[in-house]
Amino acid sequence: MIPCSSPPCSNPTDLDVYVCGLCLGRLDGDLADVADLAEELDTTIARQTRTGMPVGSRNAEVGLPYNDGAAEVGRDLRSVLSTWVRELWETHGPRRVVITAANVRTTELDPLDLDDTLAEMAAWLRRHPSWIEYHPAGGELVDEIADAVERVRRAVDLPPARTYCGPCPDCGTDLYARPDRELVRCRECEARHEVEARRAALLDAARGHLGTAAEIARALPRLLGRELSANSLRTWARTGKLTRRPPDAQGRTRYLVGEVIDVALATPTRSRVTRAEPSCA
Repeated sequence: MIPCSSPPCSNPTDLDVYVCGLCLGRLDGDLADVADLAEELDTTIARQTRTGMPVGSRNAEVGLPYNDGAAEVGRDLRSVLSTWVRELWETHGPRRVVITAANVRTTELDPLDLDDTLAEMAAWLRRHPSWIEYHPAGGELVDEIADAVERVRRAVDLPPARTYCGPCPDCGTDLYARPDRELVRCRECEARHEVEARRAALLDAARGHLGTAAEIARALPRLLGRELSANSLRTWARTGKLTRRPPDAQGRTRYLVGEVIDVALATPTRSRVTRAEPSCA
């Protein structure tokens, strides 16, 4: 037996299976929510409902009838789903024998007939649990989709989270500051600390660590105060902005947290709305 390949999980799995039944169950629940979340996200993007402060604070300041922060979260979810649909199809999809012009027999992957809507891609993934559990990167799939779906839930349901400032230096209680506040007061010992100083200390302490794209995308946003997806890290690596570091014990590529911090801080959080949407075909 081997441990589940999902980063937060250590449950044992059967031989040749990379994802445990518990993680597959959580994934199915996340995917089952996508259709309803997609409808709520469309409403939030159009700003027809009020969900506290909009995810894209810049739009709140200028009063545009469009919530670009929520749109970016939706694009990230679409990118994650389409990436894994393509990966699973290319790994497990049916192939047929074809004869080339040079009279050579070869195999060709059948085309994938699937609408690239969030709901359809999520439903397609739910229909192929065995493809996921037997895929070497199945744990990474589970973790990335869980992260992307959770970010959509926050975008449509919750007011903006307080900024995480790490543990209180005096008593160890976790500190959370209200948006735009310069000082944070510990709820236990009532000591006051500078928000930026505490966050800077946390970022400096994390710089020397290595982590997978999913691990960093799950932990770093609380310190950076901005959204960060595993897909963004892979895009930065493909374009040469990040260096791929030695893999972990399960073969997953790792990145240096300090390098991710520098690239993230130098990259605008607002994506161009004219960017072409990825296709899952």
